[in-house]
Amino acid sequence: MRSGYMSDKLGRDDLKPKTAAHVVSDLPMKLHDAPNTLDESRRRHAGLALEITMTPMSRRQALQTLAALGALAAHPGWATGARVSLPIPPERRPDAQGVIAFDARRGSRRFLPGRNTPTYGYDGAFLGPALRVRRGQAVTIDFINRLPEPTTVHWHGLIIPGDVDGGPHRPIAPGERWRPTLPIDQPAATLWFHPHFYPTTAAQVIKGLAGLLIVDDEDADRLALPSRWGIDDIPLIIQDRRFRSDGAFFDAMNIVTAINGYVGTRPLVNGANYPEARTARGWVRLRVLDGSNARSYRLSASDGRALFVIGSDGGLLERPVQVNELVLHAGERFELLVDCRSGSPFDLVAQPEGEAVMRLPPFDAPLRLLTIRPTEAEGKGTLPDVLASLPSLPAQPPAVSQALVMNMFRDEAGMMPLMKAGLMMGMAMPGPVAPEVVARVTRLIEGEPVLPIAEQLALNGVNGKSFALSEPGFTAGRGDLLRWRVSEGDDKMLHPVHIHGCQFRILSENGRPPQPHRAGWKDIAPIADAGVSELLLSFPHPAAADAPYMAHCHILEHEDSGMMAQFTVA
Repeated sequence: MRSGYMSDKLGRDDLKPKTAAHVVSDLPMKLHDAPNTLDESRRRHAGLALEITMTPMSRRQALQTLAALGALAAHPGWATGARVSLPIPPERRPDAQGVIAFDARRGSRRFLPGRNTPTYGYDGAFLGPALRVRRGQAVTIDFINRLPEPTTVHWHGLIIPGDVDGGPHRPIAPGERWRPTLPIDQPAATLWFHPHFYPTTAAQVIKGLAGLLIVDDEDADRLALPSRWGIDDIPLIIQDRRFRSDGAFFDAMNIVTAINGYVGTRPLVNGANYPEARTARGWVRLRVLDGSNARSYRLSASDGRALFVIGSDGGLLERPVQVNELVLHAGERFELLVDCRSGSPFDLVAQPEGEAVMRLPPFDAPLRLLTIRPTEAEGKGTLPDVLASLPSLPAQPPAVSQALVMNMFRDEAGMMPLMKAGLMMGMAMPGPVAPEVVARVTRLIEGEPVLPIAEQLALNGVNGKSFALSEPGFTAGRGDLLRWRVSEGDDKMLHPVHIHGCQFRILSENGRPPQPHRAGWKDIAPIADAGVSELLLSFPHPAAADAPYMAHCHILEHEDSGMMAQFTVA
């Protein structure tokens, strides 16, 4: 069973759901627009509950109303009219000795009312600081693992040697210290860091291990871009989470999650639920990371204002690209400029996107993620006409030297149960998912047994083989200009393919030039619907057999179930 990858462009002005099944995603908008006290919220709850008991209705209507009430109870900030300020990760720069020190630790956060959630974080309870480095520096990381399990720290998007890349061959045991020195020699960009321990990367990211890594350089400094951190330069880490009844994050590698990826029920931005960012008036810069394990996001502004893309994974574009909506896949970053000179607030909205399982409530309708409220003093940043100078692509690129085919060996086993439950996999859904279907799919996602480790590791692969730490990979020439082809055979599921040790250019996607905002430096190439991407890349640093680079799908459940290959550079 092959599943089609859908992209349903809904109208950006159609932000008020029209059916009862859409009540969940409409709640933040309605309760944000009208001030409510806790007592008022309780009275409304009581009135709705009374209506359920006193008014004749069908079973389906009752289920829809109860689902909406459950969502309301699960969002205390929305129910009371309170708005959480967007958390801004603190900046962390090298000290006088060129060292940045931090750790990974256990913690606890309250995401749900009355329940604490056990978490992991970098130098805190959840997520981590924004590490800031400059081109030309040699930065030493002083990292201590205070977790009860091994981990690694991978510098996603940083062009560095394999022995400091932080891949699965460099585990850090509990209590151990790791002190790599990172040579920073690439353009200004928004990168990130996260664990890469095999095969528990997905679980550690779910618990909270992720942080931004910002590279600055003189060329970007000369541009009049918004640069006041947390004022007109706003970091946004967008994730989704599902919770157990005791408040803990849901985390189970069963056949449904391993094949379809992690399916959260609640969006978080910088770890907060529908927060509000009070920004400068003027041009505001949004550094957006899709930090979800598997979910893609189709973003737009609630009032239809334009988004100007100024940068992708590996740095600034040549010129701004104006879009009305922007799709990000797991692991991707884009930098946006938004015109806030009028002072009018707006919400960043996620439109429905992806497979049917990724369009369960509240992601089955336009969903408001955060509010941008320009209330501070006028900013000085501008939107430049020209941003960066990128190398010209060769008129005759080299011959393809490496093909990488993403394989799913048991996709039917993970998709058929969802279809039997009533999900229309691979088809455009005619409307919201019926509550009874949501209930059946939820039981599958949360109730299927955890896979034995040997079965998990054999589910997926690259070039016909599942990943194994001890298996030798292929070799790429150091410093050579290379052309790689990334594809997925007859599979149609989305695979955002990440390649370590480089930033590449996308030559073509399914035989066509990439979209303009994807024509700059990239480290993730999404493929879907039996897609093919051709990439132009080069590896300036070595990667030995005991510390190779990785090429893998950045749906973390796919990565942790074999969809990864290793390679050396020499």
